[in-house]
Amino acid sequence: MNDLDARIIALLKRNARTSITQMSFELGVSRVTIDSHIKKMEASGVISGYTVTLGAEEFRHNVSGWILINVAANSEEDIIKQMVSMPEITRLHTTNGRWDLAAEIQTQTLESFDSAISRLRQIPGIQETDTSLLLSSRIG
Repeated sequence: MNDLDARIIALLKRNARTSITQMSFELGVSRVTIDSHIKKMEASGVISGYTVTLGAEEFRHNVSGWILINVAANSEEDIIKQMVSMPEITRLHTTNGRWDLAAEIQTQTLESFDSAISRLRQIPGIQETDTSLLLSSRIG
């Protein structure tokens, strides 16, 4: 990935619907060049998809948070399989350091958030958790 690729990705992160014409104008290169770089990044897997980011108004109607999780030795894959089936979990990452997993949870109400956390904590092999609610979004 070169500097132009990084700049294209930065524009797409800001708004995945930015037109090739607009990117061409902002980056000072031809539309053909932008289109070629995007197609190469898609083909190589650097860009694996495009997404929608909900605005602040929609975010206020949801309860979101992160839960950090420690798991028993050799149980991580089984736990991940169960967590992936929970619709409240919108993102799931493996981590290093003190915690084994980090999951973003999003629900409509605080009560359903609490219920999701309770169900998650009942998964065999989950040893310890630490939950934080997201209060506001400053970037993205």
